[in-house]
Amino acid sequence: MMKITEFPALPDEIKEASNKEKLAIFIGAGVSRFLGCESWATLAYNLTTRCEKEGLINHLEQQSLSNLTDFKKTITICHEILKDKESAFMDEMQKSLNDSEVSKDNFDLEIYKDLFSFNGLFVTTNADRHIDQLFIKDNIVKDLKDFYSDNVSKYKLYKIHGCITDKESLVFTVDRYIEQYLNKNFSDFLQKIFNEYTVLFVGYGLGEIELLDYIFKSKSGGSGHFMLKDYFKHEEKIYRFEQLYFDKLGIKIIPYEKDQNGFNQLKDIIKNWADKIKIETVTMQKVFEDIDDALENPNE
Repeated sequence: MMKITEFPALPDEIKEASNKEKLAIFIGAGVSRFLGCESWATLAYNLTTRCEKEGLINHLEQQSLSNLTDFKKTITICHEILKDKESAFMDEMQKSLNDSEVSKDNFDLEIYKDLFSFNGLFVTTNADRHIDQLFIKDNIVKDLKDFYSDNVSKYKLYKIHGCITDKESLVFTVDRYIEQYLNKNFSDFLQKIFNEYTVLFVGYGLGEIELLDYIFKSKSGGSGHFMLKDYFKHEEKIYRFEQLYFDKLGIKIIPYEKDQNGFNQLKDIIKNWADKIKIETVTMQKVFEDIDDALENPNE
């Protein structure tokens, strides 16, 4: 097992997958926090207070809902309570995803630019629009009908839980999760990725990956999959226990220490790894050209 350090080594398997264009990067809510997006817990709480503000529940009911630990459950309930005031639900969603700040000149997209350097296929469960700025508009896939196993391309961004710009595409309530994950084309799309790509999970907590069933069914080669996960230095045993679980899924946890920098350490690691990939892989010139094109023509 790896030691818990501030800057874990970049695995050779990830470098090799990058060179072979067989790396898939799954981007979770932890990455969007650098762009001012709120956590699932905060969104769920804000929705309960909005329900109370709209006069649809009383304070006792708001407290009961806000104490639920299943945030998907809370969001689903609030969505139903607000079904006659859909604009209120979407307003809270937009606030949670910091949507008003998208495209502002002073906005920091550094972590996404660094991840872009990994030369990987991009998949995200985030519904915000911040990462969209690095992709051509027509190459952003968000609608359920557009996920097919034969259209997988590293030049596209796959937003598997939809986008805030299209409320019909959003996957935040339990009924939409069921619809999405039982769809055969969508299932085949995910299965192809986990079968044929080395996957790196970035910005995920252990309870936030709804894709474990697809990972378990995959038959990925010896490289397997990886997940960057934060720990305090003294949590060595917790890391080891969690690795026992993820061993069954073919996922190797890459632990990193958050004692000094907390949440911000992830950003520093991605920057460190991006620099290593630029030096140690042979496919990066094309990636630099792709970044330049995306930044010069963000809306094409």
